[in-house]
Amino acid sequence: MSSSGTTTPPRDQASRLRAMVSSLTGPGLSVVTWAEKNPPSPRNAPPPQAPRREASIPVVAITSGKGGVGKTSISVNLAIALSRRGCRVGLLDADLGLANADLLCGLNPTTRLDALIEPRQPGGTRRSLDQIAIKAPGGFRLVPGAVGVSKLANLSAPQRDLILDGLADLERECDLILIDTGAGISDGVTSFVREADLVLLVTTPEPTSIADSYALMKCVISGGQAPVFSMVANMVESRDEALKVHARLSGTCAKFLRLTLPLVGIIRQDEALVDSVRERTPAMLGTPRAKCSRDVDDLAGRLMRTLQVGPRASRGPRRGLFAWLSGR
Repeated sequence: MSSSGTTTPPRDQASRLRAMVSSLTGPGLSVVTWAEKNPPSPRNAPPPQAPRREASIPVVAITSGKGGVGKTSISVNLAIALSRRGCRVGLLDADLGLANADLLCGLNPTTRLDALIEPRQPGGTRRSLDQIAIKAPGGFRLVPGAVGVSKLANLSAPQRDLILDGLADLERECDLILIDTGAGISDGVTSFVREADLVLLVTTPEPTSIADSYALMKCVISGGQAPVFSMVANMVESRDEALKVHARLSGTCAKFLRLTLPLVGIIRQDEALVDSVRERTPAMLGTPRAKCSRDVDDLAGRLMRTLQVGPRASRGPRRGLFAWLSGR
């Protein structure tokens, strides 16, 4: 809906979406949105979508259908790469109950996300995300998640909403918020994915990773509220392998979900990334010239240009990416 209360023409919205995904994907790939192929009709109208929380800065969720695909490593290194380019970044570790972004950064925080959900002392006050956030190596702000707390892994909808509403606390100090979600299709994952403006779906060449990525998108879309999905091919040997993985997943999405899935980043297999996890030093800091570090930096630059964040972006009030796409 526009500010005047009128509905944005579907093709205008589709053209905005096409422009965004084209800039993410780069030249050489034709991007046609589902809305362009299927203009609304009584028999072919998209399902109604619930309103999203509007944020003054973009929110990007980094997720995966399968665990062990390098999602958290990408989240941490991407936050560092964005910070080095002059973007003020906040990273929320929302892998509820099994958070480890702080571990990859070599940090030992004393206050974690559970301080927002439940005060440590009866009758105590909850901490805000801004109060929980700590400065991480590389210059970004990290909200550490909880570790080994079973009740955090099974939050109720109001408790998850409390975290999502708390993102507003980070907006004053950030140009962009990254959310490192858990893996899989639980409500603790899909709720954060649905509230993002842009979703980076981390997928590897493993058949199980491709299948689980598709399952995650299907679950999110079935909820009637689909964010803008994009794919990051991780642990690939070459660009050709990344394109093959993308072709397989995007083709399935186009056929069965009628969803366009742009390829936004390619992160090559690199022992430097494996070593960085063991040493608890992000690759962007320990080995900035490694293949994986250069690939993450390319992704950071692409995101900044597309989302128009960083030192060259306008400092006026920003709308969420969803609001931009829908013309509001």
